[in-house]
Amino acid sequence: MSNKDNNLKEEIVNLISQGDNDRIEFRHHSGGPNLLGKIISSFANASGGKLILGVNNKGKIVGCKKDDVMDTFNKSKEKLIPCPIVSIEFIEIDKKVLAIISIEKNQKIISSSLGVFKRINNSEEIMVTEEIKRKQLNAVTKDEIKDTVGEMAQQISQLTITLEDTIQRYRSQNKLSRKIIEWIACGIIGIVLSMLIHL
Repeated sequence: MSNKDNNLKEEIVNLISQGDNDRIEFRHHSGGPNLLGKIISSFANASGGKLILGVNNKGKIVGCKKDDVMDTFNKSKEKLIPCPIVSIEFIEIDKKVLAIISIEKNQKIISSSLGVFKRINNSEEIMVTEEIKRKQLNAVTKDEIKDTVGEMAQQISQLTITLEDTIQRYRSQNKLSRKIIEWIACGIIGIVLSMLIHL
């Protein structure tokens, strides 16, 4: 085993002992492509960070299935517009596999199929219109684009809030109905966001 591997394992064990923060999140599993895309985009829209899969909420290493995580990871990247610089690596600690997803901060807004989010403390928060507008304006230089960006930011923010409200309303319904509504809503939001961001 190389020094690099040993150093990475020590770093991860140290991070686990510290718990979640604005740059690190631990999850038992990926939660599916839509949720994983949301988490990745929230890091990219903030300061970047790492998502470590295979650690439960008590900090216990439980491991993950490499093939399943890779499949979800690849599908989640398809849910992001545009896809940020993101990488994945796997390490083994105590004979259990952990996935480490590293996400770089992005200058432009990254939207997911669930909307536009940013990482605050140890959770994903909806980005409001002014935040989206400010971040997008910082990334463009042409004056004639500014009005379009402002309108786009307002629409994206509203779509995100609408989607979150829809998901909350259907949480109490049975799982199949909730899943169908989420899939339809994610598809519609994804199409609209794709058109808006590529204006």
